[in-house]
Amino acid sequence: MKKLFIYTFGCKINQYESQIIKEKYCSNSYIYTGDFEQADVIIVNSCSVTAHADKQCEQIINKFHKKNEKSKIILTGCFAKVSKEKILQKFPFVEIVMKEEMLKDNEQRIKTFDNHSRAFVKIQDGCNSFCSYCIVPYARNIMWSKPVDKIIEEIDNLTDIGYSEIVLTGIHIGKYDKGISYLLNQIYKNINKNFRIRLSSIEMNEITDELIRIMKAEQERFCHHLHIPLQSASDTVLKDMNRKYLSKDFLDKLNLLKQNFKDISITTDVICGFPTETDKDFNITYNFLKDNEFARLHVFPFSPRQGTKAYELKQVYKNGQSKIRTDKLLQLSKELEQRYFNRFVNTKRKAVSLRGKKALTDNYLTIENVEKQNGIFEVEVK
Repeated sequence: MKKLFIYTFGCKINQYESQIIKEKYCSNSYIYTGDFEQADVIIVNSCSVTAHADKQCEQIINKFHKKNEKSKIILTGCFAKVSKEKILQKFPFVEIVMKEEMLKDNEQRIKTFDNHSRAFVKIQDGCNSFCSYCIVPYARNIMWSKPVDKIIEEIDNLTDIGYSEIVLTGIHIGKYDKGISYLLNQIYKNINKNFRIRLSSIEMNEITDELIRIMKAEQERFCHHLHIPLQSASDTVLKDMNRKYLSKDFLDKLNLLKQNFKDISITTDVICGFPTETDKDFNITYNFLKDNEFARLHVFPFSPRQGTKAYELKQVYKNGQSKIRTDKLLQLSKELEQRYFNRFVNTKRKAVSLRGKKALTDNYLTIENVEKQNGIFEVEVK
């Protein structure tokens, strides 16, 4: 039998899609190997969210080809779609297979989620928001939502085999047909088991009163954690980014969530060094993050992506300033994370096991030195 190896870059969606690819090949006379040098077929599931991601992908292709010249290398994913001609020029030995060919809509379900203690379930694909800095709408331009009955069946099967936390994921899950609240209602109505749901990420203006109602009604089965991308707290920069809100709108939503859930963990994405971000803009963002009790920041230096509107913008700050801002926000993230964690020391939370004697609580705290347990269990925060 031929041997398959898969290398996955990037987001939860890519991890999920790699599992689909693995199951597809292994049901068709392949066996999976963890050693790429022994593989007959190597599949690289690529990311292109930043220029650094592109570079990493090129480096790994070179490595695989150099150490296993006999292997067939297949490239799929976002980098393959947005840079196909460039890749084929540089790597003529690579076969490019578009995601749409690799993953048929009616096959997008997994039986298990290898090497994970939590199961990701892809509910949606595609984005048409066209934030000015983002290449994703060009790489994943087909809007798609998985049918509700297929999602329920998939979650039902995954919880049957022991996954107690299900992470609903997609490129833009707020664009799910009929709405994310409708989907959650159907899941909770049709699956009466001891499991919990976490949303991978959701936009501020897609957190509705109905979603909050469901979160409150299903407090034992909905994680007290939301990841809500901010990107900037400067209204000027938000406009240049083509984000669909003002900082006041975001703050109002934060306050509403905190009024309803005193323990909620809110994490966010922030871009440092957007071309039009002045020192004043950065300070507005920094103070907004510092003052509003975020639990963790995901900080990204701005990466110019050819083909996006932001690529053409003139940089208003000196070279090197982006790194200084990024480092400052990374330090702030450490402080915010510790501050949030300290609020819960000597309390007990519901958790699921992670690898390496760790556990993850419903409000996104990682607890060390916890013996592996099945299902959802209580853990002391310390």
